[in-house]
Amino acid sequence: MARLSASRLRQARLWLLLVGVRSRWQLRFALAPRRWTWYAGVVSLLLGLVGLVSTPLGSVPALLAGLAGVLLSVILLAPEWAAQRRGSVALVRSRTTPTPPVVAPADLVRLPTDRSEVAWCRPDVDEALRGADAGYLWLADRHVLPKRVAAHSAAILAARVRRGTMFNGRLIRQDDELTPELLRSGEVRLSGTDYYSLICSNYLFGWRVVDRRTGTVHLDGSRLPYAEDGRLLTLTESRLANVIGVSTLAVTTDRKLVLCWQQPKATVSGGGLAAPAGSGSVDLVDVRDRPPGESFVEFLAAAMRRELMEESHLAPQQLGGTWVLGYFRWLNRGAKPEYVGLTMLDVSSDDLHDTDVRLVETPYVQRLTVDCPIDLERLRREPDSLDCLPEDVAACASMPLYMGLRALGAALDRDDELARHLRGPSAGWRTAEPSHDAG
Repeated sequence: MARLSASRLRQARLWLLLVGVRSRWQLRFALAPRRWTWYAGVVSLLLGLVGLVSTPLGSVPALLAGLAGVLLSVILLAPEWAAQRRGSVALVRSRTTPTPPVVAPADLVRLPTDRSEVAWCRPDVDEALRGADAGYLWLADRHVLPKRVAAHSAAILAARVRRGTMFNGRLIRQDDELTPELLRSGEVRLSGTDYYSLICSNYLFGWRVVDRRTGTVHLDGSRLPYAEDGRLLTLTESRLANVIGVSTLAVTTDRKLVLCWQQPKATVSGGGLAAPAGSGSVDLVDVRDRPPGESFVEFLAAAMRRELMEESHLAPQQLGGTWVLGYFRWLNRGAKPEYVGLTMLDVSSDDLHDTDVRLVETPYVQRLTVDCPIDLERLRREPDSLDCLPEDVAACASMPLYMGLRALGAALDRDDELARHLRGPSAGWRTAEPSHDAG
């Protein structure tokens, strides 16, 4: 990244400060309905102090009344303060997490470097994405969490939202499970949700909400994505936030990958891993001002490109075509829907040599790698392996990176046109655009 001017640097630092302030106030507003006794006690204490200070020194009864009011407020506030600091419930890690039974054509895929990371996917859906004509329908109604989850949302937020980089952004939820039939001629329903709802539902996977006094388990987050018989609920059935995740592999003209290295504590779900250069969530801005008649796949490709430009500090003119290659549900994230794709850049890795993380993205992204080698022939032969990457990168691969590479390997094997684009001369990359390109 080119060096920032002093004024740009001040603006970026101011933005980070405002994000922190916004995050803290959003959390306080979210918790306010369940903490009204605390706020009422604080107001009573302040009024008592004001009354005490303004009382004439000779008025002994008024002075005693003021002291009694302040003392009573402190007595009432003390247990409230202790309860807020400690909380009535605790979040405890689950020792085991369930995996659903699968029926063909569905399959379970495990991250080679961490077998506890599991994805549910359907190869027939991945194949149908290439020529999908399905549209999408934006529903104005805001998604509401199940009551059994919402009842503990305040305690979950108080326990998990502790840093100023977590603010409650507006995100997009997928309301329909994907099938080849839906992708051919249907319409995928989308609705609004937010990041706090994601934390309290999908990101509760692997945690239990336990009563501190009795040890009773109020809620097991690992059971939320599943039905009573253990099967995985479809997105149509599920009432979790189910925010759409998108990731795109950025490949330069000299066939190098651009990767983001996540901050070790960037999110409540962990970090410190290598991810695709554009990896994040579909948010409200991706729905606004979209052209009429746009397909669902084109909508996803546009969201991938936005994430790529934001996280990797790339300009629109540096991006070529984008393919949406795969779909999976990330079981470790409450079976939320995830899409992976490929974006061919119109610049070489050498052109990106000075590119660095934008300052406003540093709370989430640690650094960029703009010249990661990738063995495309090996990936085509062994799409389920990470041997196409250098050992140090493969050892730190995130689930979105692995699933993106896996989908790309399968696409290279069945799609000769895509294989030609990746193997052909760089000058041909923009002249032969993919059928579902958001460029």
